[in-house]
Amino acid sequence: MVEGTTTKTARLNKVYTTTGAEAETAIRRFQEFIKFETVSATAPSTGAYKQCAEFLKKELENVSVLSDVHYLEEAPDHSPVVVAKWKGRDDKLPILLLNSHYDVVPADISNWTVPAFDGLRKGGKIYGRGTQDMKCVCMQYIEAIRTISKLHPDWQPERDIYLTFVPDEEIGGSGMAAFLESKLYKNLPGIGIALDEGLASTTNTFDVFYGERLPWWVDVTAEGPTGHGSRFIENTAVEQLLEMTQKALAFRKGQKDLLEMKHDENCAHAVARKKLGDVTSLNITTLQAGVEVGDTYAYNVVPSIARCSFDIRISPHMPPSEMKSLLDVWCQECSKNTAGGSKVTWKHVDGMEGGDKHATTETDRKVNPWYGVFCDSLANMGCEIVPQVFPAATDSRFLRALGVRALGFSPMRNTEIMLHEHDEYIPESTFLEGIGVYVGLIQDLRQS
Repeated sequence: MVEGTTTKTARLNKVYTTTGAEAETAIRRFQEFIKFETVSATAPSTGAYKQCAEFLKKELENVSVLSDVHYLEEAPDHSPVVVAKWKGRDDKLPILLLNSHYDVVPADISNWTVPAFDGLRKGGKIYGRGTQDMKCVCMQYIEAIRTISKLHPDWQPERDIYLTFVPDEEIGGSGMAAFLESKLYKNLPGIGIALDEGLASTTNTFDVFYGERLPWWVDVTAEGPTGHGSRFIENTAVEQLLEMTQKALAFRKGQKDLLEMKHDENCAHAVARKKLGDVTSLNITTLQAGVEVGDTYAYNVVPSIARCSFDIRISPHMPPSEMKSLLDVWCQECSKNTAGGSKVTWKHVDGMEGGDKHATTETDRKVNPWYGVFCDSLANMGCEIVPQVFPAATDSRFLRALGVRALGFSPMRNTEIMLHEHDEYIPESTFLEGIGVYVGLIQDLRQS
């Protein structure tokens, strides 16, 4: 096999098929899971996290081969991390980690044509916030292990397999942070490979993600002279900030051109999925200026401070130091009179530094045999895969930063990409096929 390309095999077996009563029961459990309104921003206070975690814990306890099902003691009570273990023959071997997050982004109900948290089945689809991102994978892990235990009741993995279900992935990753700070993680014999979330594919191939772009949130502040709006005041904060934003937008255009997209075309998931991880994106997300007077502004006063913020996602093909240098140069060029106080500066948003180096999972099977097992397992099920860079941020970045080999994979092919979209859904056939994919994949990886 040539690494970095689509993989095929001459021996084509089939993905395990979940049908009949088994399929109906799996779908019903998935529907029930969707009903928990685990929106990251509100779920800790509403109790939705705790209710959802209790549901997961009960489901895991009902799978005969799983043991040590518990809440991670290092995670706060209002945001539980659920852990389960499938005990292997040799607990000294590095484990297989199956990670997923059960929190979801908000749903703007006014733009949904179906209920966002009912798990509605309609026209062969299952609707609801989180159906793709990523409650489907949470349940596919459980259903796959449930299936394996029925097909092979006496079969024990060579190594321990841990399942972790974490909250808060959508707002920074505090759930994964709690796991990585836990006594459990520190006492593990190592992680052979970790699986986490990926993206749906609109083609007949599955995408596997070996890395992702670094997320940088940046605050930019411009300072300048103030004065009455009737005067020609030079080197103002707003003037300098606008020049800074123009440089940022010019950079953005250059990166967008690399995607061979029209400048008036929205960066649709279906288009961006193929190449977005290979470029660095930049968006201006806030603009602030003006002298506040009560609940309004003084329209005749030039503000001395103007601010904006950038959401930057740095591709592995661009060193973070290069992005830092660009921001430094832009600030220097836009600062009109530093000695006189007219200047532009930037800094990372607190807690969102995003890191200063890229961490990726090796895709050369000679260096990383786990990747070879992953590829061969899917190929032997008749599946084709394409390795890619994930365009956004997932909990995998924290694992890779610690040297853990992590692959982002959500088994959804021939499927419209709907994560974070209105009327999010997953086809029933896709959900069920994903269970079958994990039936094969987990059996192969657990024996490696």
